[in-house]
Amino acid sequence: MKVCVIGGTNPATNPKWLDFAEDLGKRMCDAHFEMVWGGNAFGVLSHIHKKYVKYDKPNTLVMPDTYKDDLKVMKTDKVVATELVVERTHEMFLLANHGAILCVPGGIGTIYEFWTAIEGLRAGEYDFDIIMLNYKGFFDDQLKFFDFINQEGFTKIGKGGAPYKIEPTDLFKVVTTPEEVLVELEKIRDKRDVKKFCKKTPHDK
Repeated sequence: MKVCVIGGTNPATNPKWLDFAEDLGKRMCDAHFEMVWGGNAFGVLSHIHKKYVKYDKPNTLVMPDTYKDDLKVMKTDKVVATELVVERTHEMFLLANHGAILCVPGGIGTIYEFWTAIEGLRAGEYDFDIIMLNYKGFFDDQLKFFDFINQEGFTKIGKGGAPYKIEPTDLFKVVTTPEEVLVELEKIRDKRDVKKFCKKTPHDK
C-alpha cells in the first residue's frame, strides 16, 4: 500500500522533532509500505526516507521545478516531476489514492497539504485514510483549531449547503507514536485489502 508522508523539510528543524523519524521509516520499511513524498535532503521527511534508501525499499519523490536542484544531492527510487508546488500536492495524493496520507511534524507546506487532504477527502475527490502523528503534542493547536471551526459550524452542513461525502469527525485519525502509526496503517491496509472494489473518485480512470 502506498503512504503519502507529508512533513517538514527545513534544515533548521529543531532536532527534538527528528527523534521519531528514522524509527518510523524503519517500521514502515519492515511492514512493506511504499513511501510517496515531496521532500528534499533535509528535515523530518529526509530522516524517514533514509531508511528507504538504506533498505532499498520502493519510494516515489514528487518534485516541483522550484526545488529540482535538490535532486543533485538526493538518492530516491523514482521521481515524478511537476511544474508547480500545488501540482506536486495533487500528484502525491493521486499516487496515494486508495491508500493513506500520513502527516508528521512540519511547517507551512505541511499544514497546507494536511488541510488540502482534508478538503479533498471531504469533497469526495480522493479516497484515502488520513493519519496525523501528533508527536510530543506538535499539532495540538491545529487540533484545537479544528475543534473550534467544527463547534462554530464551519465544517457542518448549513442552509443551502451541499451534503459532504464524509462526516468531519471521520476525516482523520490522531496518534502520538510511530508504533501507533503502524497499527493504524495495518488497519487501513487490511480494510482496503478486503474490499472487492475501491470507492470511485473523480480521478480514477
